[in-house]
Order: sequence, then C-alpha cells, then structure tokens
Amino acid sequence: MSRLPLSSKPIRLLIIIALVLVVSLPIIHPFQVATAQNANENQYYNTEFAWNYGGNHWTWNLSIPVGLYDAYTEVSDSVRTQISLAHFGFFTTTQDNLIQTLAYDLNNSATQLGYNSDDKVNFILAFVQSIPYKTDNASTGYQDYPRFPIETLVDNVGDCKSHSILFATLTLIMGYGTVYINPPDHLAVGVLGNNLQGAYFTYNNNTYYYAETTGTGFTLGELPDQFKGQSAYVYGIDVNQQYTVNLQSTSTGQSNPTNQPYTGDTPTPSPKGENIPTVSPDISQPTIQPAQPISINLISDNPTLFIIIAVAIGTSIAVTIKTAKNPKETKPNKQTVPTNSNISLYEDPNAQEKLLNNAYTIVEKNKFCIFCGSSNKSFALYCEKCGKRIA
Repeated sequence: MSRLPLSSKPIRLLIIIALVLVVSLPIIHPFQVATAQNANENQYYNTEFAWNYGGNHWTWNLSIPVGLYDAYTEVSDSVRTQISLAHFGFFTTTQDNLIQTLAYDLNNSATQLGYNSDDKVNFILAFVQSIPYKTDNASTGYQDYPRFPIETLVDNVGDCKSHSILFATLTLIMGYGTVYINPPDHLAVGVLGNNLQGAYFTYNNNTYYYAETTGTGFTLGELPDQFKGQSAYVYGIDVNQQYTVNLQSTSTGQSNPTNQPYTGDTPTPSPKGENIPTVSPDISQPTIQPAQPISINLISDNPTLFIIIAVAIGTSIAVTIKTAKNPKETKPNKQTVPTNSNISLYEDPNAQEKLLNNAYTIVEKNKFCIFCGSSNKSFALYCEKCGKRIA
C-alpha cells in the first residue's frame, strides 16, 4: 500500500486549516488562565475566636490572606520534624506583619481596659487557650507537625507545640522575656517575672513562670497536676533563626507597629480589673473575592510567532493555488526490455526452434495430411491432394 505524499493536496489543505485554527482561536476566544498565586491573591481565611477573661466574654475576628497561609504550609513535615526544641525559634515568627498587628491590637485593647502586665499576659494566654486542642496525627495525619502561628490561627486547632509557639510569638512581640519549657512529653512557655506566685523555672539566672497554653483556665504560674514534682528542660528562643516568607501580610487593624514601643516590662502581681464592659475588638479585612482570570492573547503576547504562522499560511495557500491552476502531466511508467546486440542466433543452438515456436503462437499453423503429407488450409476438413479426411 503506497503512502500518501505530504505534498498532496488533501494534506496541504489540512495543514492550512490547522494553522488557521491555531491563529484564530486566541482571537475569537482568548485562553482563560488563573494561577494558584493569582487565585489566592485577594482571598482570605476568616476565623472567629471567643474566650472569657476578667469576667467578660471576648470575641475577635481575624482575616488572614490565603497566600500567606500557603507560604507557611509549603514547609514540609520532613523539615519540621528535623528541628529540635532547642531551635524552635524557627517557628517563632515575630517578624510576620500580621502576627505583629494581632499582638499590638490585643495589647492596646488590654491597655485601654486598664490591664497591667500580669493581666496582659493572662489575657493573651486565655486567647491562645481558646483554640481547640487536637493532636497532630488527628488534625494533619502526621505524627509530629509543629505549626507556625499563622497556621494555628487559620486551622483554629493545634497541639501543645502549636499553642506554645503562638503564645511565645505574641508575648515576645509585646516585649516579654519568653522561653520554651519542656516537661515530659509536653511543651509549654515560661515568661520572665519577679516575685510572682506559682511555679517557675530558672534559665541563665533568670526566673521564668510557667504558662500552660493548652488547658483552659490556667493562669501564669499554674502548673498542671501531672507535672508537679517533675523536672523539665528550658530552651531559650533565638528569633534570628525564624522562618520568613516572601509575602508581606497586610492588615487594616487600627494599631500601628511602628508607634508601639515596648521595652520588655516584667509582669508583677496586681488586682484583677472589675466592672469592665464586654469588648469585641475586630481586625477587619476584605472578604473573599474570586480571582479574575488572566486573559492571554497570542497575537499581543507573541507577535513574532504570529507573523511566522501568517507567512506560513500565505505560502501554503499560494502553493496550493498554483498547483491547482497548473497541474503536472503524469507520464505513464515506461518499462524497457534490456537488449544485447552481441547475441546471435548461432550462439544458441535452440534459438531457431524457439523463434519458430514463438511464430506458431502468433500465426495459426496449417493442417498437414498424415496420409500424403500435403499442406492444407487451416479450415480444410479433407486433404486437397488425396481427398482423405484430415480433421
């Protein structure tokens, strides 16, 4: 079976049609493309937190950019599990703009209500404790998955490590000395203090009061019963090791980090505030908006490619038209029989007989009489000489 040559008219027509479609489709209907980054650019996770402190019920609404959350989740579980407690400064993201805004707004709200440093720490502690506790295996499927503060706020769930990281980050931003405290199979936070009531641990000749971040109702210095009489490790926090993302988180909260100087004051005992009205501060953010797809036009984005395709189409059309007007004459295939002038009949002893046999195939043979040997015409029934029947 012979192949259809590429130069045949049907193939050329198909090529022309395909090229026309490639060029015309972007013109008729531009491609709709939306990348993951663009899809998340104007979207936010809205989370509400509620807790009780100082005889009041607090609610706080947060809107966190999806892109910011995604940037933290890109850190794999294998990386997280390699980081020891001594290097948990990696997760303590005090430079994150949104976490800074949250810390400043919480501090400002507490200041407006007359909270002193001891109250402020317990106020922040109650906020962190309001986030539901769940093991990493139950919430992520991983046996160990320390969360960044942004992840804990968006997921609104976490284990002791995630709660402690969030609380340590907020208190460090507010200016309090903070360390991580590691009782058996647990993680909590220590806050620098003097002459306070409750459990404390020493680190670098300083006193850090125990802060339980997972159980509700615990205040600074209160140690859960299962850890009483137990020893614990204390780890300093090096915020220079913290993980940073390329995205800049934005917030329309009223506090301005640059106008909030904190000098790291130490909490001291003080009476609780009384008759404080219910307050519901809010960090407002735009609501989730669907991302607009990017319209890509092949002509505007690739003018050189368009010119090349247009020239190719024009050339193909011209060749097709010319071929249709001046079709080539197809000559029959000529098969020649090779001859050799040096060959003679005498070189083949049977050549003459072959020639006679060939002649008999072309000219019909005459009839010979078997009785007298005379030659008769081919249609004769009786011998013309002896009269006997020969056919």
